[in-house]
Amino acid sequence: MVNHTQSFDSVPQELVELLTAELPYSLPLLRRLQFTKFPQGTSEHARVIFISATELSSRPDVYTAAYLDFSKSGTQMFVYSTLEHPRNGYDSSNDGTYEEQVAELVGQVIRLRKEYGKELLFTNPERILVGTLHSKIRSILETFDGRVESRPSGLFDKWLMKRDELPVLGDDLPPGMEWGSASLDDCRIICSRTDIPRTPEELIHLPNLTIKLEDKTPIVWGLVGIDGSLISIHCEEPYRRQGLAKKLAAKLLREKSTLSASDGLIAADVSPTNASSRAMCKALGGKPDWTTSW
Repeated sequence: MVNHTQSFDSVPQELVELLTAELPYSLPLLRRLQFTKFPQGTSEHARVIFISATELSSRPDVYTAAYLDFSKSGTQMFVYSTLEHPRNGYDSSNDGTYEEQVAELVGQVIRLRKEYGKELLFTNPERILVGTLHSKIRSILETFDGRVESRPSGLFDKWLMKRDELPVLGDDLPPGMEWGSASLDDCRIICSRTDIPRTPEELIHLPNLTIKLEDKTPIVWGLVGIDGSLISIHCEEPYRRQGLAKKLAAKLLREKSTLSASDGLIAADVSPTNASSRAMCKALGGKPDWTTSW
């Protein structure tokens, strides 16, 4: 099959519609495209890549697409391929369509990287960070020598939740605590509590919610990432086992996860060994579906 590649400077509405029809499996890329409408949600360097046997306007049912922005300091690329949908089986005996599409995508990334020409802001300037990469796509990339380098965090389960099924836990807080939003100084604290490569200047633009003490010290926080997922949920040690993180997560997702308004879907990437995060996602009505990595 001969693939046709298109590159866009802005988000094509036809792609949004195609991805919407592929939910929930297309959720990370769809949310990233939707997030471009937020302040600081995109840049002049961002590109959308679409690879298929026909042009996007023909609405093909076999394709690979990606959002890429080398100028960002955090996650710089999100990918979706129709291979990820359970209806599309994959094994070494297939016709090679998806291998060809992923190889073409890698070639486009290399080309655009050369065109960008500037030093990357990621912790490893020789690499880009691909977010919440589906295990099927990763398995193809791993056949390209030297193209994939795993982060130490390993694999994650993609947990899916529905906004209208979130528990109603109320807004009451223990004495001496209050709801708030993260300041830039708060985002510096948030960054210090994780090894995920994000900057305070990046986090300050994300939808967020905090619980603070009366002196404005943040003790519980959570954010909604650029892919619409629940990220950086954290409760400081002295305040754990009081249900504060679960209460904050439910309130955050109900009130500030605006990208889920049309389809109601919310996601979180959770390590299989993170018992507390798994328990919280389950309490929020979530269920694990597929496997991802960063």
